[in-house]
Amino acid sequence: MIKSKTTSTQRAREVEVQQAITLPDEIQVGDFLGRGRRSFSFRGVYEGKDVVIKVYRKEFVEKYQRKCSVDIAEFEFERNATLYDVDEIKPYIATPYRVFSRHSGFTHSFVQEYIDGITLRQLIAQSGYLPEEVLKAGYKIVRAAEACGIHDMDIFEENVLAIQSAGIWIPKLYDFNMLPQHISPPNVFVALGIKMGLSRKSRRDYRNLRNWKRSGEQQRLASKN
Repeated sequence: MIKSKTTSTQRAREVEVQQAITLPDEIQVGDFLGRGRRSFSFRGVYEGKDVVIKVYRKEFVEKYQRKCSVDIAEFEFERNATLYDVDEIKPYIATPYRVFSRHSGFTHSFVQEYIDGITLRQLIAQSGYLPEEVLKAGYKIVRAAEACGIHDMDIFEENVLAIQSAGIWIPKLYDFNMLPQHISPPNVFVALGIKMGLSRKSRRDYRNLRNWKRSGEQQRLASKN
């Protein structure tokens, strides 16, 4: 009964958010896609393209403003756009379209390419391994991001999509709104390590890549048994 009540409350909140969305006429809001830690996502159409509309949750809007004096929508859009402009990794980055800040007069949101894919976790499970080209692309992305000064991209296996292109699997990054630890360290030890150069700013990105590889190896072994 408690679980059912919680689910009903969540659905009511999703409908409430959807009905309250106000955007320019050229953006049509469609079905609810899901809720992330920092935003609600809706499918939509913009200039004939399938898009995702991210509507930010109030508590994170306030947290980002309070901690770093940044607008979460503009923060995500800028990080996404910066990486999308790097030619060598453009195929792996979701296309950013529009951003509406808190003071835009429209719903506080970010409009981005809709990606019809599966998560890396699902890809590993269904393939029985992690395709080598996916891991190679992952390292290319992280190194390019590092060169652009972008770190902590939230590239956990369940938070990166994979699509097939020309018969091969490629990763697609779409989530760029996590506050990096060098901007908002969780404790004084992390802050000190980064400040002294003992800990690289992209260490969690590289750790995630190692986890991609480990998960693929574990699945390969499990498939053989």
